[in-house]
Amino acid sequence: MLRRPYTRAARRRRVRGWCAGLALWLGAGLTTAAQTASPEMVRSVQVGPFQIPQGPLPLPLRAALDGLGTAGACPPPQAPLDRVLYERLQGEGAALSCGNAFDALIHFPDAGPLDPEQPSGRLGAFEVLARSIRSARQEVLLENMIWDDDLPGRPAPGALLAGAVAELRQDLIDHPERHPQGVTVRLLLGNSVRVDSVLAPEASVYSAARHLLAAGVPLSGDPTPGWRLELANYRYFAPHDHAKLLIVDGQSVTAGGYNVSWFHVPRRTPGGRDLSDLALRVRGPVARHAVGAFRDAWLLSRPLTCPAPVSAGTLGQCRLEPEPSPFPLVWSGPAPAAGEARVYGLYRRSGFAGADDAVTALFGAAQTRIDLLQSQVSGTLRCSLSLLAPGKCPFPSEHLPVWQAILAAVRERGVRVRLVVDYDPALQLETLAFLAGVQAALKPLGLQDHLEARWSGTDGGLHTKAALVDGQMLTVGSQNLHFSSFGERGLNEYTLATSAPEALSAAQRTFDFEWSRAHPLTLPFWLRP
Repeated sequence: MLRRPYTRAARRRRVRGWCAGLALWLGAGLTTAAQTASPEMVRSVQVGPFQIPQGPLPLPLRAALDGLGTAGACPPPQAPLDRVLYERLQGEGAALSCGNAFDALIHFPDAGPLDPEQPSGRLGAFEVLARSIRSARQEVLLENMIWDDDLPGRPAPGALLAGAVAELRQDLIDHPERHPQGVTVRLLLGNSVRVDSVLAPEASVYSAARHLLAAGVPLSGDPTPGWRLELANYRYFAPHDHAKLLIVDGQSVTAGGYNVSWFHVPRRTPGGRDLSDLALRVRGPVARHAVGAFRDAWLLSRPLTCPAPVSAGTLGQCRLEPEPSPFPLVWSGPAPAAGEARVYGLYRRSGFAGADDAVTALFGAAQTRIDLLQSQVSGTLRCSLSLLAPGKCPFPSEHLPVWQAILAAVRERGVRVRLVVDYDPALQLETLAFLAGVQAALKPLGLQDHLEARWSGTDGGLHTKAALVDGQMLTVGSQNLHFSSFGERGLNEYTLATSAPEALSAAQRTFDFEWSRAHPLTLPFWLRP
């Protein structure tokens, strides 16, 4: 087994892995506590500060994710992989897949040689997100799992985004004619623990509130005509909200794997940790699908309310309300086309898992190759808890349907799979156990060389969740090919898929670059089939 230098960044990633393990343990191991219930919410258990639902989550009057298409019809596509997603997403956004446009493949912490036009400031790719916020004319919806605090004397990336919100508010004051319908900003945080707050999953929403106050944006009692600001924290911890979305004016959507975190800041900036990631930004009708997914998560959240006036010193007076705030969703007409690209929104959570089937069908339809950039991969939960005991991760019984579909494509059509996976000292045993099960299934067929895996060569780690199928379909989002992102207990996730040629070219360059600097991954002798 290849060993890489155990750097300070690796130690930090180990701490991150321990926090992930805490979340897994709480979600899987604790089943008894005082009952809590609400007429609108599923029954749940309270384990200290963590609220854990019992059973799948409800669908609280969510907006229809279909039937809001372009001014013309959205006919079935001809390309095979497009057709797979279109057919699987009927009633879940297929009608919004036409008339879209690719804007950018955004690289965290920086694009480097892959995209010289991407801004490269002190906080790297977060400047791209700040520009999107400043460009809004009506609405900003930002959903993220984590929002980090500042370090001493070092403003965090959330401070940059809060500053962009402040500039947007000031533009409304100075130029109301640019915003005839006013401006609404909603920030939704994921109720996930951070390294510095392992027992306070609501910490991120308070960090966002602090940054907004520091930027001069009132949290309550704002007299600015036409301005509306709301913050909320997702209600549940296991599963929590893992999606990372930025939607501007219901027309532009950015989805990826990044958090509003120091991990995704360039290392050249003090405090930055150089964690690599991707986000995909597109324009067009698919943005309405993202709005519907955001609204669904919002209605499973708790709004933050503050007395007026409130300052950083009195932020403790703010509280998370027990019930969600209203989220009106009214479209004045069909979504206008922005281009000719097909783009599909893939939204999943506990109780709403259509995207799981769509992703599984997409990989299963591969004809030649699948290229994967993945932060985490795994079999079932039982496989991950096996601690590498021999025979504890057999294929297919302890592997996810999505991986069974990938291996079926390998077995039936000779598809070749290349996987670049994060080298995280805290999680590498899980990766090795999973790959041992896969190789054991392929070796008797003489196909073990059809799945080649490498450890990521990035110094700061790889947090990307992206795939290229046959070079004809790209997926970028928050969903890992890991048990935590699928099924009834799976996290809230959002992914964008597109066959836009410019996006495919940009993604292939990115994968080839990461593959070229990755390191061989060799199973230890006791796991080799």
